[in-house]
Amino acid sequence: MRSLIIDMPNGRELIDELDLATGQMMAMSVELIGSAQWQQASRRQIKAFKKWRDYLHRMADGRVRVETTQVA
Repeated sequence: MRSLIIDMPNGRELIDELDLATGQMMAMSVELIGSAQWQQASRRQIKAFKKWRDYLHRMADGRVRVETTQVA
């Protein structure tokens, strides 16, 4: 579900990007560690992790109001 708050990122999209970035790094052979391809993948993974971490901190701090759905 997409956040209704304009500047709030979508948590599902953030974790999906983190999963993809981590998977890209894990799929590389050991010979590529330290190469330009590895460094690019590493930067992508670090960026995705920071965005995910910041999202979790914002949610935990209560800076974002989350509406809960009442079930019967």
